[in-house]
Amino acid sequence: MEFSEIQKLVYSEYKKNGFEEEFNKHDAIGDIAELGLITTEISEAIETIRYSNTRKHLCFELADIVIRVLNFANRKGINLEFFIQQKNDINQQRNKFHGNKNI
Repeated sequence: MEFSEIQKLVYSEYKKNGFEEEFNKHDAIGDIAELGLITTEISEAIETIRYSNTRKHLCFELADIVIRVLNFANRKGINLEFFIQQKNDINQQRNKFHGNKNI
């Protein structure tokens, strides 16, 4: 499955469950709330490493992070695949550990 197809697939579930409509009601507050959900998923991945450390559980938490990011990007009309490729091109020109800002 192509990246763009995955982005559309997860977004259809997101819309079906009412997230798009709810977050769009609140402009910047909705954006901040949705970004907060991404940080919640990151926290859950950290907790998995700290307390359970099972690979399967960690994989699901990482998937949740990506799904949340894809949904946010979709709602904002962002073609994330394009920008990942663009950012990767920039990162390839950066110093080890990104000690130099090229943007």
